[in-house]
Amino acid sequence: MGRRRGRTGLASVVTVMNMKGGVGKTTATLNLGGLLARYVIGGKPPLRVLMIDYDPQFNLSQAYLTAKDYFALEKQRKTTLSILMDSGTALNPYQLQVPGNHAPPSVGSLATNLYKHPSGGLLDIVPSTLNLMYVALGQATTNTGPIEERFEKFITDCRAHYDLILIDCHPAGSLFTKTSLTNSDYVLIPVVPQKYAVRGIGLMMEFMKAKKAGTKAPAPLILFNSTSRHGTSPEEAAIRADGTYAPFCLANTLKWYKAFGEPEGGSGFVWQSSKPYSTQAFTNLAAVGRELRTKIAL
Repeated sequence: MGRRRGRTGLASVVTVMNMKGGVGKTTATLNLGGLLARYVIGGKPPLRVLMIDYDPQFNLSQAYLTAKDYFALEKQRKTTLSILMDSGTALNPYQLQVPGNHAPPSVGSLATNLYKHPSGGLLDIVPSTLNLMYVALGQATTNTGPIEERFEKFITDCRAHYDLILIDCHPAGSLFTKTSLTNSDYVLIPVVPQKYAVRGIGLMMEFMKAKKAGTKAPAPLILFNSTSRHGTSPEEAAIRADGTYAPFCLANTLKWYKAFGEPEGGSGFVWQSSKPYSTQAFTNLAAVGRELRTKIAL
């Protein structure tokens, strides 16, 4: 894997997360990641994109990988679990095994390529595994510093090889969310405009402040998801009118299209679909992707 071309500086790291579940964080990650690696957006060439599946439910991995390929990668330990610890043989649901080795594998040894664009854009993934639940549930008997250090070093390595790193993080406070947020430049917060949506945003904002590294916290970006194709709901309008959240809301929304939620096993993506409304869905996705690129200066 060669170094990035055509840009100066290091990659932007974006955690995709909300403390409220069911908001479409994986849907946003898989569609935006694929779009930005494949297409010229706003006159700008495709990006070198890495998606890190940091959720034990591994839905992002299932969308892009066939079952055969996924289990082969899991057997080879080419998953996010290997970022955090060296061995998968001493997993314990009650006690977290903190690694003695503070150096993670290189991104080149863990990332699996999904797509390459002739102009240099590409899409890679580091899949997740259900075994991450051992890390989520296990109680550490010693300092988790080595795990945090390994993740930080891994992201530093990633920054040197990609333009954009998207981390699909689970909706809970944990070692995963702590390490992801402290190593991110931005947090993309998908929000379905419905009852209790404001509560979810507020919790996410407070959690981000609590987990900031030093004096620097990742910048929030609020993406309304599964919105109506016609008009604005009262819930969305209320959030946009709230001075606390208005500055962070993307102007474009990811509208409800069935095509956004259909990918599985590496197929069924909106850019492959010929089903009704797929063209409108792709146009909508492209508008969101263009605005996201502008917000994070890519």
